[in-house]
Amino acid sequence: MIKLTELDDTPRTDFGLLPELPLVRRVLYLGSFVMLAMLTQYFVNAADNLMVGRLESAEATASQAALGLGMPLYWAVGGFFAAIAYGAQAMTARRFAEGDETRAGQVLFNALFVALFAGTAGILVGWFSGPYVVDFLAEASVEQKQLGTVYVQLRSLGIGGMVVTFAYKAFFDGIGRTYVHLVAAIAMNVVNVGLNYLLIFGNPDLGIPQMGLAGAGWASMIATYIGLAIMVAVSVLPRYNRRFHFYRWNNFDRKAIANIIRLMLPSGSATLILMAGFLLFFKFVGQIDAAEGTGNTYSAATKALMDTGALCFMPLFAFGTATATAVSQSLGAGKPNLAARYGWDSVRLGIWAVIPIGIVFSIWPQEIIALWSPNDPAVPAAAATSLRLIALCLPMMVVGLVLSQALYGAGANVYVMVAEGLLHFGLLVPLSWLLGPYLGLGLEGIWTAAVIYVYGLGFAMGGKFLAKGWRNIEL
Repeated sequence: MIKLTELDDTPRTDFGLLPELPLVRRVLYLGSFVMLAMLTQYFVNAADNLMVGRLESAEATASQAALGLGMPLYWAVGGFFAAIAYGAQAMTARRFAEGDETRAGQVLFNALFVALFAGTAGILVGWFSGPYVVDFLAEASVEQKQLGTVYVQLRSLGIGGMVVTFAYKAFFDGIGRTYVHLVAAIAMNVVNVGLNYLLIFGNPDLGIPQMGLAGAGWASMIATYIGLAIMVAVSVLPRYNRRFHFYRWNNFDRKAIANIIRLMLPSGSATLILMAGFLLFFKFVGQIDAAEGTGNTYSAATKALMDTGALCFMPLFAFGTATATAVSQSLGAGKPNLAARYGWDSVRLGIWAVIPIGIVFSIWPQEIIALWSPNDPAVPAAAATSLRLIALCLPMMVVGLVLSQALYGAGANVYVMVAEGLLHFGLLVPLSWLLGPYLGLGLEGIWTAAVIYVYGLGFAMGGKFLAKGWRNIEL
C-alpha cells in the first residue's frame, strides 16, 4: 500500500512550475481512483441530460431546462446532508495516520449513525420543499416547471442512499482505499444507463411506456441504492471488518458524533450556498429566455455548459479529495510542511491538465455543446461564446477547487463556508443579475459573472492555504 507520510517534512524553497514527482505519484495513485469514481458518478447524472436530449426537439429542450434546476436542487439538499463525509474523511485519515485503526473504524460507525438520520431528513426536505422551490425558480416555461417538479421529487427519494454511501466513501478514501467507491460508481452508471434507456424511451415489447424525464429520475434514484448496496458489501469483507471493527455498539461515541456534525454543518452549508447561488444563476437565465421569447433555449444551453464544465471540475474535486487525504494524514503524522507541498503540487498538476482542455473548448465550442443537444441547433449556437469564457478561468478553477478540498482535509471547514457565502451572494448572484437580465447582456453577461466568481474563489482559497493557520487545527 502506498504511504503518504513517509516523505520528509522539509518545506519547498522554490516556486517552480513543475510538481515534485514523489508527491505527484502518490496523489495520482489516490486521485486516479477517485477521479474515475467521480467521473462515473458524474455520468450517472450526465446520462440523464444526454439521453433526454435525444427526445423530440421541444421535449428535449424543455427537459434539459428542467434538469438545470433539478440537479442543483438535488445536490443542494443531498449535498448538505452528505457533507458528513468531509468530517468523517478528515477524522479517519488522522486516526489512520496515527496508527489507531480501531478508532478509524469507530469513525465510520458514528458517521453511519449520523447518516441514517441525515439521509431520512434529506428525503423529507427534498420531497416536500422541491415543488415550491421549482415553482419559484422556473422562469423559462411552464413545461420547465412541470418537468422539474417531478424530477426533483423522484431524485429526492435517493438522497438517503446518497448520504449513507458518502459516509462509507469517506472512510475508504480516508484510509487510502479510493478504488472502493470506483467499483460502486461503475455499477451505478451501468444500471442507470440501462434503466434510462428503458424508462426514458419506453419499450413496448416489455410493456414499459415512454416516461421521458420522469424515467430518468426513477433510473438515477434506483442506481443510487445499487451503489450503496455495493459499499455495504465491501465493508463486511473480513479484510476490513475484522481489521477496523466497524459494527460494534461500543463504537458509539458522542464526541465523535459531535465532531462529525461540527465539521458537517459548515461544509454542508458551503454546498448549500454553492447550489443556491447556481439555482439563482439559473433563474436569471430563465428570465432571459422569457424576456426574449426563446422558450427554453438559454436554459438548456446553460445546463449543457454546466455539464461540460463539470467534466473539468469533477476530476478536480477528485484530486482535491486525494489531496485532502494527503493533507490530513500528513498533519496527523506531524508533517505540516509535507501537507503544504501536497496541496500546491496538486494545484500545479491540475493547471497543466486543464490547459489543453481550455484550448479544445475555445476551438470547438458548438461541436461540444451539440453532443448534449443534437436535435436543437439553437442550443449550441447560444452556448458557444460562454464556453470560450469558461476556458479562460480553468486554471483558477483548479486553485479554488483543489485547495478548498485541501482545507477541508485540514479542518478549515468554517473558512470555506464563509468564503463561499460571501463569493456567491456578494459577487456571483448580484453580478449575474446585473450583467444578465438588468443590463441585457444576455447569456454571455451571466457567464462573465461566473468567470469573475471563479477568480475570486481561486484567490480566496489560495490566500488561505498560503497562510499557515490551517496547519494547527485540531480534529
